[in-house]
Amino acid sequence: MSILVGKYSTLLVIVLSIVLGFVLPQVGLLWKPYLSPLLMLLMFSLTLNIDPKEIAASMSNYRVIGIAMFTVFVLMPSLSLVGKVFFSPIVYAGIVLAFCCPSAIATTFWAKVFRGDVALAVVVSTVANLFSTVTVPVTMLIAVGTAVSVDVFGMMVNLAEIVLIPMAVSFLLRKFVHVNWSKMGSYSSRVELGILVLLVWGSIAPGAQYTLNNLQGFVVLNAFMLALLASAFVMTHFLTIKFGYQKAISIELATTVKNAALSLVLGLSVFGPDVLPPLIANLVAQNLLLVVTKALTKE
Repeated sequence: MSILVGKYSTLLVIVLSIVLGFVLPQVGLLWKPYLSPLLMLLMFSLTLNIDPKEIAASMSNYRVIGIAMFTVFVLMPSLSLVGKVFFSPIVYAGIVLAFCCPSAIATTFWAKVFRGDVALAVVVSTVANLFSTVTVPVTMLIAVGTAVSVDVFGMMVNLAEIVLIPMAVSFLLRKFVHVNWSKMGSYSSRVELGILVLLVWGSIAPGAQYTLNNLQGFVVLNAFMLALLASAFVMTHFLTIKFGYQKAISIELATTVKNAALSLVLGLSVFGPDVLPPLIANLVAQNLLLVVTKALTKE
């Protein structure tokens, strides 16, 4: 039993963080204002074990990045159109918004867990967030007929804080502090997992009570979104496996691990709290997909 728990400890902790988000939302709300600093700390820890040359190599692989942008901004939003047949207009709008948002920075953490190309995950998630200032408003206008305004300057500042600054600090440490950074991997992994728990818990907390008011409907919605995310994961696998496992899994993760914080901010500002159920369902479904996928994979 202890061996089984040890093997799947990361997955069990993620499931626990989802449960805590619904059971103890008041606690999760305590650190919701600090999600950005937590993301900064997560990115700093993750990039400590990345050589700057790996980032440069990933940035120059235009073909791989191009396919990743296709799966993130075309494949996922296209699948969300199915929701129009089954759900109300406000829920459908939330599904489209959740799926057209860019990759989350947490993609990098999951790339490490799945033993993928972590440098590529950093590059793809960063580029996707840059492109989203254009793609999200266009997708929402075409699919939903609603104009969504994205704070471009705010997103640029946020990206600099969450990605560029922590990455620069970690690279400077690697250059001037001569220690065996690879040996710190086991310790940093525990820190990163702890940060992710707080991120998931704190992201679910604001909409927990609202979504639980219709628990049966939320379960159905969550199952629907999980099915779409799984479909996207499989389709992306067949599109990218020719690049090798490491690159393929990183793109698969970038495709399905969406920027939930951005979708929540945009959704609440444009549609109000009625849009919360699909946005929270997306956050829960993508983490459940990762848990199941990791449990089944041999990598």
